[in-house]
Amino acid sequence: MHDLEDSTATFPAATSHGLAFSGSGGEYFRIWIVNLLLTVATLGIYSAWAKTRRLRYFYRNTQLAGAAFDFRGDPKAILRGRILAVALLGAYHYAFGFSLKAGVVTVALLLAGLPFMMRAALRFRLSNTVYRGLPFGFAGGVKEAYLVYLLPVAIFVLPGALVALMPGRPIAGAVFLLYLCWPLMHGAMKAYQHKHLMAGDQRAAFPLGTANLAKPYLFAFLMGLGMLVLCIIAVLVPVFLARGHKPPGFMAFIPAIVGIVTAYIVLLMTGPYITVRMNNLAWSATSFPGVSITCAMRVWPYLRLQIVNVLLTLLTLGLYRPFAAVRTWKYRVAHVTVETPDGFEQAVLAARRPPVAAAGDGVADFLGVDLSW
Repeated sequence: MHDLEDSTATFPAATSHGLAFSGSGGEYFRIWIVNLLLTVATLGIYSAWAKTRRLRYFYRNTQLAGAAFDFRGDPKAILRGRILAVALLGAYHYAFGFSLKAGVVTVALLLAGLPFMMRAALRFRLSNTVYRGLPFGFAGGVKEAYLVYLLPVAIFVLPGALVALMPGRPIAGAVFLLYLCWPLMHGAMKAYQHKHLMAGDQRAAFPLGTANLAKPYLFAFLMGLGMLVLCIIAVLVPVFLARGHKPPGFMAFIPAIVGIVTAYIVLLMTGPYITVRMNNLAWSATSFPGVSITCAMRVWPYLRLQIVNVLLTLLTLGLYRPFAAVRTWKYRVAHVTVETPDGFEQAVLAARRPPVAAAGDGVADFLGVDLSW
C-alpha cells in the first residue's frame, strides 16, 4: 500500500482549468463612459489611456487557476504609435491631392512600414501581458512579418493609389481580385501569430498551416452561395407570377427588400461563424511544454449573443456597448480550457522570465499600437 501511494504521488493526475471572468457590465460601463468623455474632451489624446484602462479591467478580472492576468503597457507608447499611424493614414488620404510623386512616396512608406508596425504591435501587446509575474511574448521575425502582412496591406492601400495613377484603366479595378485570396491571407496571419507565441521563455507549438485555418471560409462561402440562390428564387418567383400584370406599388419593392435582408443575414451569419471556427482551430492547436489549450465556442449561441448585442446597442443609441463587450468577453473566456497533464504548478514553474526586457525591444515599445486578435 505504501508503494502504491508513492507511485501515485510520483505521477500526478491531469489537471484541467477553465478561464473565468469576474467583471460586470455595470462596472465596465463606468470605466467606459469616463473613457469616452475624456477622449472627446482631449480630442482623442486620452484614447491611449482609455485603451490601457480597458485592457487592465478585462485582464485583471480574467482568472486562471486562481490567479488573474494583467496588462502593464505604457499609454504614452500607445499614443506615440497612434500618432504615427494617423499621420501615415492622413498622408495616404491627401498625398495624391498634392502630387503623384507625393502619393507614390506615401504608398511606398505604408507598404514598407505597416508590416513592421503590426509585428511591433504584437510584441508590445504580448510582452506587456502578464500572468503570475511572467510576461508573454512574441518571437515572430521581421522577414516573416513582411511575407504575411505585405499583401493584406497592399489590398488596403493599392486600390486608391491605382485609381489616382491610372484613372479609368481596368487594372485599377482588377486589384480588387486580390480579395479572393483573403481566406489564405487571414489563415497566414493567424498561423504567424500563434506559432510565435511565448509564455516566458517557452515557445508555443502550432502544427496547423495556412490552408487548415482558411477552411472556415469555404463553408461560409457555400452558406452564402446557398442564401444567394434562395434570394434569387425569392426575387424571380414574384416576377414570374406577375407576368402581364402590373404589381401594386408596395409589391414592386419586394425583390429589393428580399435582396437587402438576405445580404444582411448572410453577413450576420458568416462573420460569427468564421470567428468561432477560426478561434477554435487556432487556440486548440496552440500548446506549450506541459500545457495544452482547448477552445470550444459554439456558432449558434455566439450568433445569438451578437444579434442581441447589436439590437440592444442600436436601441440604446450605443449605451449598451460596454455591456455587449463584457458579455462577448465572458462568453469567449468561458469556453477556453487549459490542461496540464503534469500539474499546473509544474507547468508554471517550467517557464522562466525571458532574458530580454519585459517590454520586448525598443522599437516595439515606441510603436505601441494595439492590435486586436
